[in-house]
Order: sequence, then C-alpha cells, then structure tokens
Amino acid sequence: MNPTYHRYEPRGAALEMFHSQETEIILYGGAGTGKTRAHLEKLNLCAEMYPRMRGLMLRSTRSALTETALVTYENEVLVPSQNVSMNGGQRRTKYEYPNGSVVVVGGLDDADNASSIMSGQYDQIHVIECTEIGEKAWTALTTRLRNNRMPYQQLIGCCNPTPNSWVFKRGKRGDCQLLHSRHSDNPTITPQYLEILRKLRGEQGRSLRDGQWGSAGGSVQRTKSLLGLPPRG
Repeated sequence: MNPTYHRYEPRGAALEMFHSQETEIILYGGAGTGKTRAHLEKLNLCAEMYPRMRGLMLRSTRSALTETALVTYENEVLVPSQNVSMNGGQRRTKYEYPNGSVVVVGGLDDADNASSIMSGQYDQIHVIECTEIGEKAWTALTTRLRNNRMPYQQLIGCCNPTPNSWVFKRGKRGDCQLLHSRHSDNPTITPQYLEILRKLRGEQGRSLRDGQWGSAGGSVQRTKSLLGLPPRG
C-alpha cells in the first residue's frame, strides 16, 4: 500500500526522529519548533504503511490531549482521501484506518481509561508533553510495545525541557535517544511568534525559547509554573 502524502517535510530533529528505529525517543525543544506535528505525522505514516498496526496517542489528561494533539491530527495531519474513521463520536476513542490499523487515544487521569491503555498492545506509542507523566509511567508504557506489526516498536515522547527533568537524566544514562528540536526545523513559524519568545525571561526563556534544560527541580507543577498556569489545589 502506498501512503497518502500531503504537504509535510520533516527537518532537523524531526527528520532524525522519522528515520530512527530506537525503542525510546524523546523530541525536546522550545515552543513552536514543530515537535507535536512531527510526532503525529510519523504516527499517521506508520499507520498507513503497516497494515493492522496499533498506535497509541497519549497525554497526562484526556482533556489536554483533546484540545491540543487531536486538533492537530484532524486539521493538519489526516486528509479526507485516507478515509480514516473516528470512533467514539465527539470524545474520539480511536482512529480506524482502511488497512486495519488503529490509533487509540487516551489520558492517564481516568483510572478506567488508564487501565484499558495498560492492558493493550501497541507498535508505536506517542506521549505528548511526556514530562507530565513521570518516569515510572513512561517505563511502564515500554512493556506495551509488543504488537509486532511493524519491523520495530517505539515509544516516542515530546516536551519542552523542564529543569532537572527525568527526561534529561534518562537521556544522559543512554536509556533513550534525545533529539533537540529547534525553531529552524519548523518552516511555518512566523517572525511575530519568534518575537514573542524573544521577550521571555529566566526559566521561561530557557525552556520555551531556547529549549534548554536548566538546573532547578522539575515536575508537572514546575511545567505549569513555566507556562504561567496556577498550581493544583
């Protein structure tokens, strides 16, 4: 089967990610470098290339996934000629391809949903903003890579770098491949957006503009702080 192509050309770290067959890959970098789009393009391509492939698109919360990655997947990645069916109505539980491939979507904030995810078998798992889920959940997901409809099985994450993150430590140990995504990798980024990033200061600037890890303690709450969001509770 020949995949359905559209206007997307991976560059830099995104291109490396497309070619890599490492079991664990994490694409990190500043805001607007095209990390999520690259993720979803590879997921879609593999679903088309390998019949009966099973993919998983995951984030810490289902609501965040719905408002971010699913919007990109449906509006920028999928094209009508693929005839992909969206199962689950407005909530969308999975995307079904004509060749039997399936992309399951979910969040880890719902116990029943998380249990269902962890009982499944997949060829490729994509975790959006993987710093939000923690290393324990990440390593648990590696045990789900056993569907074997692709020549290789992969767990791929993307994130803005947070200070002292487990992601950085895991990469330094050699347990996963870290790929640095830069703004030059994204041909759609505008000068106006780069000017917004230029004005960021401190840890926000290092993370969201420069794609640097920093040095202070990192966590989900740290990520929220960098984004200017209020802490829980």
